[in-house]
Amino acid sequence: VSGLTGAGLPELRAALDRLAAQLPAPTLDDPVRLWVDRSFTVRGSGTVVTGTLGAGRLRVGDELELAGADEPVRVRGLHSLGEARAEAAAVARVAVNLRGTPRDRLGRGDALLTPGRFHHTDLVDVRLAGDPAADLPATLTLHVGSAAVPVRVRPLGPDTVRLRLARPLPLLVGDRALLRDPGRHHVSGGVRVLDVAPPPLARRGAAAARAQVLAELDGRPDLAGELRRRRLIRAGALIRMGVPVQDLPVHAEPMRDGPAYAEPVAGDWLADPAHWRRLGEQLTEEVARHAREHPLAPGMPVDALRQRLALPDRVLVEALVRPPLRIHAGRVGAASADALPEAVARAVQRVRAEYGDRPFRAPEADRLVDLGLGPREIGAAVRAGALLRLADNVVLLPDALDDAVRVLAGLPQPFTLSAARQALDTTRRVAVPLLELLDRRGATRRLPDDARIVVT
Repeated sequence: VSGLTGAGLPELRAALDRLAAQLPAPTLDDPVRLWVDRSFTVRGSGTVVTGTLGAGRLRVGDELELAGADEPVRVRGLHSLGEARAEAAAVARVAVNLRGTPRDRLGRGDALLTPGRFHHTDLVDVRLAGDPAADLPATLTLHVGSAAVPVRVRPLGPDTVRLRLARPLPLLVGDRALLRDPGRHHVSGGVRVLDVAPPPLARRGAAAARAQVLAELDGRPDLAGELRRRRLIRAGALIRMGVPVQDLPVHAEPMRDGPAYAEPVAGDWLADPAHWRRLGEQLTEEVARHAREHPLAPGMPVDALRQRLALPDRVLVEALVRPPLRIHAGRVGAASADALPEAVARAVQRVRAEYGDRPFRAPEADRLVDLGLGPREIGAAVRAGALLRLADNVVLLPDALDDAVRVLAGLPQPFTLSAARQALDTTRRVAVPLLELLDRRGATRRLPDDARIVVT
């Protein structure tokens, strides 16, 4: 093509027309990412930036975010094709007048963004179309939008590389860019972003394993694939990577014990269904192991389970708990009341045999020791509903409260502590905490003269 003679221009125009016809229609509901190519000041208006609006729409009054600064800016005015507009929709060249933003706050290569919709990253894995990955120099320049950022290059596979950017950019999965060698004035190739939050390559063989993963990616957002690779991730993080959550189809057959692909498992956490099912099985195994190793404990602490399962948030542990397990007082354990260790169950049975006909007599402390009921064993029996604790080392059988109310209701009302003690055939050691417990539960009411009445 000659700009001097015009030779080849018709063919160039025709090729550009064919290329433009193949481009997808812009999505007006997408978030805005306006790469700034110029910034200047207009007298009486303030700072103006220009760029190409490739997706979404801009309106006067919109609040945007300055990439890299998390700094809000507001649109004061819009111009497109030389005319003032209240709104501009993609694709369009636009001039944006920003309210209260100094000109030196932004320049070429910066970007104006829809707040909270982009992941700022300085590490990306990309697919290269051009020079072989192994032949690339260690440093190049990445051109994306209007930004030109130096990058360090680490080849992974024949056509996949990892780029370490000199400064973070708001990149999405599927973005296209160029790699250029400024020293040789050579374009090394075009790249397509495959991952904007890649895992670290810390172990031997990690780079080769990562190359195998990248060989299966095509740069198109894939919710199911992202969940398989990441296992657990917040929906907001996926959206900021450029992976739609609500717009992709849900798994055709939701798993019985796991979520559909786009259904959060807890809060905004999404999970791969197979991984979520395995976590549920692992949680059950961990709780059972803890019960075997600590038979008198009231369950496994939620935080300990979170660490054992390598979960980032305790709400995920809570979401994994299913019957017959339950969460109580920050611990996960069996919900059944017959889950007492065998030795404790035998000791409780001996208490029932010895005191069943004397329900308001409590074993003395030394008798509890003889029975093998120390503080931890008593605590386990109380949690299982096998014993009722009135005070330290003062325990009764669990149905004692209801029986006591029936006996006390037969006394002349009101009644004294002494009358209650005699009617219940018990000691002051038991009668005092027993009546106080009945008061707290509303079964009896204490009067100003210390007498009591049964509340009917």
